[in-house]
Amino acid sequence: MSFTVTSILISIIQNLFSVLAARQRLNRLFVICSSAYFFILTPNLSWAHNEGFGQHVIEAYRLEDVPPPKIDGRLDDPVWHHPKSIHGFIQLEPERAKPATDDTTVYIAYDRHNLYIAFQCDDAEPDKIVNRLARREQVFDSDLISFFIDPLHDHRTGYKFATTPAGVQNDDYRYEDTKRDRNWKGIWWVESHIHESGWSAEFKIPFANFRFAEKREQVWGFDVERVNRRKSEVTVWKQMTQAGPVTRMSDLGHLVGLRDIESGKQFEISPYLLSGVSDTERQSAAEQVGVGLDVQYSLKGALKTNLTLNPDFAQVEADQLEINLTRFPTRFPEQRPFFVEGNSFFETPLDLFFSRRIGSRGDILWGGKMTGKVGDYSIALLGSQTGSFSALELGQESELKESALYSAIRLKKDILKRSNIGVLFTNKEQEDSHSRIGGVDMNLALGKTYHMSAQYAQSFQPSEDTQNHAYVVEFSQRNYLWNTSVGLERVAPLFEINQTGFLRKEQYRGWQRANMRTTYEPQFGRFRGFFRASGDVSQSLYTNAYFTNWQQRNPELRLSPKFDEDLIAWNASIDAGVEFVESVWDDIGAFYSRSREIELTDVFIANGFGFFIDTNSSLAVSGGLQVDIGDFFNFDKQSIGKQRQLSLSSTIRPRSNFTLEFDSSYAQSLDEQRVIDGRFLVSSLRMTYLFTRDSFLRVFAQTGRERTTFDELQTERNYLVSFLFGWEYSPKSHFFVAYNEDWDTSEGKLRLGNRVVAIKISYLANL
Repeated sequence: MSFTVTSILISIIQNLFSVLAARQRLNRLFVICSSAYFFILTPNLSWAHNEGFGQHVIEAYRLEDVPPPKIDGRLDDPVWHHPKSIHGFIQLEPERAKPATDDTTVYIAYDRHNLYIAFQCDDAEPDKIVNRLARREQVFDSDLISFFIDPLHDHRTGYKFATTPAGVQNDDYRYEDTKRDRNWKGIWWVESHIHESGWSAEFKIPFANFRFAEKREQVWGFDVERVNRRKSEVTVWKQMTQAGPVTRMSDLGHLVGLRDIESGKQFEISPYLLSGVSDTERQSAAEQVGVGLDVQYSLKGALKTNLTLNPDFAQVEADQLEINLTRFPTRFPEQRPFFVEGNSFFETPLDLFFSRRIGSRGDILWGGKMTGKVGDYSIALLGSQTGSFSALELGQESELKESALYSAIRLKKDILKRSNIGVLFTNKEQEDSHSRIGGVDMNLALGKTYHMSAQYAQSFQPSEDTQNHAYVVEFSQRNYLWNTSVGLERVAPLFEINQTGFLRKEQYRGWQRANMRTTYEPQFGRFRGFFRASGDVSQSLYTNAYFTNWQQRNPELRLSPKFDEDLIAWNASIDAGVEFVESVWDDIGAFYSRSREIELTDVFIANGFGFFIDTNSSLAVSGGLQVDIGDFFNFDKQSIGKQRQLSLSSTIRPRSNFTLEFDSSYAQSLDEQRVIDGRFLVSSLRMTYLFTRDSFLRVFAQTGRERTTFDELQTERNYLVSFLFGWEYSPKSHFFVAYNEDWDTSEGKLRLGNRVVAIKISYLANL
């Protein structure tokens, strides 16, 4: 297996560099990248951190003469009588720097392979503790205890672990000091218990979840944060950073006393078996049996290698429909397990790599990925082949599936205290075409609150090798009251990345832009206000091909006499409101925008305004309302229009383990005479019932209706129903039963798109 993984990764690298090096016109990009590599490979010029531990230090107790605790949430084990505890928490919100209204006590112990952490969360009114039983990660509607650790002690990266009074798990990976990768999933155990003086929690976390220096004695970063939901109170042990409420890895306290620990098992293999029946309008009752394999191997440092063969995503929920009146597609988030973990390694200021492009028009035959950190270097490699895997498909359907090789290479080096510089290459290779992108980027932290980011990139498409670059520069400053940024951006007309990345851009049209954003959030007693303002000025960049294509698509239209290629567009917007504490309300606000829009058929001033109101999400019944009214350019009709949109959301919890979520949006579009020429309705209902923390039933239904009046009245409808039963019978081992059915009227009549019934079982083995 290791030979297969290595061969695949070497093939990816050779393929990418060979196709890039073959073109002489890449010289400019290679000069920039070579300069970046020269800087990357020079000795690290980082300013040393002050290694003085200060007052915020907790010492872990090694288990030698006492047994490990029973993980049941009750702090009655002998081990918790030995460790030194920490307490004396202070408020981060709402009354900054004042003592917590209810204190928290923390204990830490360990053995050779596991870390044990216990929390006593005092509460004078334990009967009012907000406690919801929910699926993993869905912890933010309950009381919450979180802790952060930095095993590498590099003041940049780390992990967050959290739980609720119901023992619901939440974890994520932290990088670049404040950024979060919520897709990281560790293997660990936790139990909680509510009692007469509050609630308590016990964690058992294997060291195998982490990568750390191979030293006998360890010093890790450490801090704790607690949320009392009904009081809207956030308390911390150490961190009172001036950089806002997001926990910074560079400002953690210290965990000492760890010695002679081992990371444990390094190899994970997860096979799956899938059996099901699919039914479409063209083919009925086609039985399918599939097998697949996911393999993960942890190499030196924090480097992990993943391999997947014939991955299946039957348990992934369909995308939530949205009303979109713009000319650009909606960017839906990645949900597929193989791609989400480690996806943050490929993030750059420009969205050069968007993993949802892989498999959008074909089956994923295999995928290989290596991500992680070795010393000062963050490394990410990815390759995936798409095509047709099913022998049961009709020949024509199989031929329609896209066969392509996707690959991406990312290298980033830490410099200074909290800064980095990196390069990224992506490639999509097909038999008769290709799409290649290369870029260099930088993140520079200036002191505690200032930050600068920049990126330069070029795209390479067949017959397009000029005006194919883009760059972006942003300078920002943030503290707990202010957040301000200014930026410059230029996207050339032939910069095209949507084969492997994501960019809302018309073909042959680009722009150059300067923008400013600022947010002010003052505290008024136990309430917080917010005021946000933004503005930008921009100029579109065109090629002759843009005007030629536009005229071919719209032969009956002519350029507006107001139009000029050199015209400047601008936009300004403000919104303000208040966030409540210990109230039925969560926040209330209003917004207004005004802009000058430059289009070929018109140059006009657009106005938009609206308001929103949300209730406290911790209540048994909560909801939100938003109203938007404004002008927009109807791209399909090439004319000015107006839109009105009403969005409603509600959440009902009849029981702690039963949730009903309803979302609905209704919009109207109007022509210049204010006559309604379009009606759009999207609604969804999601029901989730948890039998235990590890087993659930989810029912999801959504419907969309679109009625427009162009040449004739027509209504398009689509419907989707999904049922999913899931059971995690052991860590990362799942049993799923799924049913999905969708219908639409895209061809003038209601027809079945797809109906699938599937049973899937997977098992994780650690070797």
